[in-house]
Amino acid sequence: MQLFYRNYPANKDPEHSQDDLIILHGLFGMSDNWVSIGKQLSENRRVIIPDLRNHGRSPHSDKFSTELMVSDIKQLTSDLNLSNPILLGHSMGGRVAMEFALTYPDMVSKLIVADMNMRPAKLRPEHWNIFEIMQKAPLQEMKTIQEIELYFLDQIKIKKLSLFMLKNIKKTKLGFEWKLNFPVLLESFKATSGSDFGNAIFDNPTLFLRGGNSDYIMPEDYDQIREHFPVSFIETIEDASHWIHADKPNEFVHLVKSFL
Repeated sequence: MQLFYRNYPANKDPEHSQDDLIILHGLFGMSDNWVSIGKQLSENRRVIIPDLRNHGRSPHSDKFSTELMVSDIKQLTSDLNLSNPILLGHSMGGRVAMEFALTYPDMVSKLIVADMNMRPAKLRPEHWNIFEIMQKAPLQEMKTIQEIELYFLDQIKIKKLSLFMLKNIKKTKLGFEWKLNFPVLLESFKATSGSDFGNAIFDNPTLFLRGGNSDYIMPEDYDQIREHFPVSFIETIEDASHWIHADKPNEFVHLVKSFL
């Protein structure tokens, strides 16, 4: 599948730019969520931020799995003639990045995983809640984006998360619609938990960033992480939730830049 992507060339001395960086968003996300951070990381390297299948402006498909998303990223690297890029993935994007690096270790120079473990994935209560809100949202009856924003805020109660969901709305001639293919995501999400990492190893430098207030990466996960990523570093961003790049963007960018 040919993915929609945003492209930010190195803005300092492009002739001597360093390895390209691909940023992979999480479930319900899109490239738009990473524009600010992508621009900050493009000082010395090209940054590519795709929308994963069934998200954002990328094509919709009735098939959805980690393996398919890995295949999509492989096609993207081929289409853009990227040689040994760095992968940075958050949440579901982190799982895709890990599987890509373990499947094609010679195609990745470095790996950054933002708040995602290697345990079998499962939909959490907050995911089910978002899916339920999406299913119930009467988009066709709503006339303005402000009306939708108030609806999300009333349902979700968290302003930052309601604004995050608002970005998944688009206006068409027929009214407001979802950008993401949420019926397929809801039906197929368990497919993203099918990763069997086996004995695969990625022995290039890897950074795991965890939120201090998140339970996605816990101390009991460290042994499994280091088994598959022996040259890995685990850093904690204090007072950050699962959305560490949104909660603490300055700290996030600083740690990524230091690692790179």
